[in-house]
Amino acid sequence: MQVSKESYFGLGRVPIGIGAVINGWNISEKDFHNPDTLNVVDFRGLTTACAWDCFHCFTGKLEKNLTLEEIKRIIGEAAELKAKAINFLGEGEPTLDKDFFEVIEYAAAKGVQAVVFTDAATKMRDKKFVERVFESGASVCPKCDSLWNAEYQNWVVGDKEEKFFGQRKQALELLMETGFNAPAEDGTTRLGFDMVLSKRNFHEVEKTLRFCRENNLFICFTTFLPAGRSAKQDFAKDLVLSQEELQQVRDTVKKIDWEEYNFHHVVQNNFATMSCVELMQIFGDGSVSPYPGNETRIGNIRDNTIKELYEKILEKYPKHNLETFDGNCLYRPRM
Repeated sequence: MQVSKESYFGLGRVPIGIGAVINGWNISEKDFHNPDTLNVVDFRGLTTACAWDCFHCFTGKLEKNLTLEEIKRIIGEAAELKAKAINFLGEGEPTLDKDFFEVIEYAAAKGVQAVVFTDAATKMRDKKFVERVFESGASVCPKCDSLWNAEYQNWVVGDKEEKFFGQRKQALELLMETGFNAPAEDGTTRLGFDMVLSKRNFHEVEKTLRFCRENNLFICFTTFLPAGRSAKQDFAKDLVLSQEELQQVRDTVKKIDWEEYNFHHVVQNNFATMSCVELMQIFGDGSVSPYPGNETRIGNIRDNTIKELYEKILEKYPKHNLETFDGNCLYRPRM
């Protein structure tokens, strides 16, 4: 199998055409460890509007009051720090934000890869909408708790009308038809999933990973965040995977990627198929925290530049120092 010329943090040179990494998270070892580079920023400063009620939602629905000009300034400052990508997560469904296209197209103009996390079911069934997202150059991560079990997927999003699963399927087919999962020489894809594992879906890992590898779709398998609803005392702890079940997931990933695709990436405590590359998240009121797993506010972009806030994070949480960071999530138990 042909592999990329580029070598990426935690992945090495990746096979082409298997969805090894989503465009925006493909960061070289040298660039990742460069203390003057921001890498990947999580931006939660878009709309709070959302049609769903996910039981493990990590957002607090903090109202957006950043102006479009302030958002553009944030993107510009991130670009100056050589940020590879901005993950547009929203406090709700980002594609519903009135400034959605102007924001992701501005990011592209500044040389920053937009990675759009979306339910897909709401706007990504509209061909013209999808084509404009494609033309912007953005990558897309549709919501995925199951590609196979409609009952579970609809339950996760709180859909009593049981329409989400079918709508997301339509969206996925349109995204693929439009070419988001077309193979690229650098081994990336522009379409993939961030699948949160529980006791009710972790047995789907093998089937899901094979589907993604065969269709050049990125996939990362993650666990509940220690933030948002899954951090609350009344969260359904009986859905949390045991260490033995987590090891089964890792073994399955190794079996397929290492043995069948000769893809010897690291298997760590967060995404299973790649390392953690995020640093800094920005909320709708301009406040900033180090990471989705640590929502402690360290300042506000209205009072400080991103570079100054970056330095504040490192001062308070030196374990985020990219020169020594090994790619394991700092807020989940290590393997």
